[in-house]
Amino acid sequence: MGVSVMQLKENVDVSAFLAVTEKCSGDVFFHTHEGDILNVKSLLSRYVVVSVCKPGELQKARIVCTDEEDYAVLSDFLQPDAED
Repeated sequence: MGVSVMQLKENVDVSAFLAVTEKCSGDVFFHTHEGDILNVKSLLSRYVVVSVCKPGELQKARIVCTDEEDYAVLSDFLQPDAED
């Protein structure tokens, strides 16, 4: 089974998204359009994500969870990746 890749919905509340990632059992990775990969369960990475959250940039990012069940936890913030 391949790894699912999702993207954030438009106008997502980044603070709320980051708070909900705490409920995830596995790691949650934020892949930037530039190729950076940040584990948003890390406090330092959260600061970086917030600092790069410019209008339009969030929808270019991809979200990858190490535990498939975590996509359900984050479902209010995610939409399927159009490139899959």
